[in-house]
Amino acid sequence: MQSTLVSPQQVFKVVFLGNSGVGKSSFIQHYCTGHFFSKMSATVGMDFQMKTLSLGSTTVTLQLWDTAGQERFRSITEQYYRKADGILAMYDITQASSFAAVRGWMDSVKEKMCEGAVLMLLANKLDLADRHSREVTTGEGQRLAEQHQALFYECSAKTGFNVEELMTFLAGMLVSQHDQRCGDALLLSEDVPKKGCCT
Repeated sequence: MQSTLVSPQQVFKVVFLGNSGVGKSSFIQHYCTGHFFSKMSATVGMDFQMKTLSLGSTTVTLQLWDTAGQERFRSITEQYYRKADGILAMYDITQASSFAAVRGWMDSVKEKMCEGAVLMLLANKLDLADRHSREVTTGEGQRLAEQHQALFYECSAKTGFNVEELMTFLAGMLVSQHDQRCGDALLLSEDVPKKGCCT
């Protein structure tokens, strides 16, 4: 039997959800290229990009799936986040309607996402918070995230504020979840009783 070399590279699927115009494509572009593109057309169906980063000795590749925010694409979108390792639900802090809509996304995600998937709620367009009327407070975002056991970040796809930080944190969470699952699988295969978790 041939022994296969285990690659230190881990690949994770990350799906972005949220209304059209909240900045999902701009966020992904900024994260992958370091640039903000002011003229971006609405995503039709699906689009995806890859970003590779190093976390210590582990190389992590994130497949970033950009979904269309329009209602007519919703059933397509659902098929993608069912198998996602990470789900990032995004709203625009200057648009209360996008926050109301993200509640619907979060509810449907909680029903259908994989066990162990990491869920994040992202409040985008922080750069507009002062100049425009901010319609969603930080507290409202935090409360919604807590209701769904999601991680919460405010960010700006335009200035890049918190973009690298939250994605690096997400990658770290995905690696530790993956390692834990592999460890659990190993314990099960050795038929060793699992230790109970401390509370």
